[in-house]
Amino acid sequence: MAAVLVLGGILLSGEVLTIGLLGLGAVLFVAGIVVARRDDTGDAA
Repeated sequence: MAAVLVLGGILLSGEVLTIGLLGLGAVLFVAGIVVARRDDTGDAA
């Protein structure tokens, strides 16, 4: 999902929209990592 938003941001010509999509993609990417790490640490404990 995050990769689709980042790719969409690169392909679109609107500068503000591009920045918004890249930012949203980055946030979702980081959130996915945080959730994955939380699951890993929860399972390890």
